[in-house]
This record gives sequence, C-alpha cells and structure tokens, in this order.
Amino acid sequence: MNLHYMIFLNTGKPAKVHNNLNIKKMKKVMQTYLHEGKQRGDCWRACIASILECDIDLFPSPNDIKNWVTLYTEVLARLKKMGYEYNSYSVAGITDKVLSSFDTDGYCIAIGKSPRSTHKRITHAVVWRNGIKHDPHPDCTGLLDITRFEIFTKIKP
Repeated sequence: MNLHYMIFLNTGKPAKVHNNLNIKKMKKVMQTYLHEGKQRGDCWRACIASILECDIDLFPSPNDIKNWVTLYTEVLARLKKMGYEYNSYSVAGITDKVLSSFDTDGYCIAIGKSPRSTHKRITHAVVWRNGIKHDPHPDCTGLLDITRFEIFTKIKP
C-alpha cells in the first residue's frame, strides 16, 4: 500500500483534514445528530450525502431505525436506486488500485475510531481522498485510526 494513504496510522494522533489537491469540490454535508447518550450520530449518512452531493434526508436516520441491519439495507436500496453499488474493504484488504478505481471522483468513506471515544469505542466516518477531505462532525477532529474504507461504484447497465 502506498504510504501517503496511511501516513497517520499508529501515531495515536487524529488525522487532520488536508485540502491540498486540485479536485472537484464536493458538497460538504454536516451531520445532523451527534453521538450523545442514547442518540446515535449520523456521520455515515452525512458522508454519503457529501460524496453523492445530495440531501442527507434521502437516507434514513440511525435514530429513526434502531436496527443496524435494517438501516444498512435501506441505505443500500437507496444507493441502488441512485445507480451506485457499495463495497466495504478492511484496511488489510485495501490496495491502491481499489482506492483509485471508484466512480465518485476519488472520494470514499473512511471508518475508524472517533477522537471523542472515551471508555468505549465510538465509530466515526469521514470523507477520504488521499487523506481526510471532510469531517462531518462540528469539531472536525478526524479519526484516531481507520478500520475500513467504503467505496461507491456506478452500476453498469
């Protein structure tokens, strides 16, 4: 794997947002819910809306659908209607070719540990392209690590 993708891993410090590439601007959508008490954050759907440049409310809220499998299934169905397939890759299974072969101008979602995690692990999602391009959380502190990448590809007719 090319080092520039993973340079911040194992440093114990959050990855910071880097905006030094000349790429298409995306619609930066902020999350509407933060992880507080029993309320779940919606960073994942904010990242999807940012990458696909659509309204966040096209995707169900994790606070309206409590069952993760149902939420995931509904999001995948919406993505399919929009003409996209969704694939998730563990960090160990990712390659430069996979990260450069998707149909969203190089943007994908990176998932990892939130800097706001305390005694339990809170997962967070950010928009990624050779580094963090958008953190939908208001404090924009990024990730402490990355466990997987989520990539959207156009469905071939």
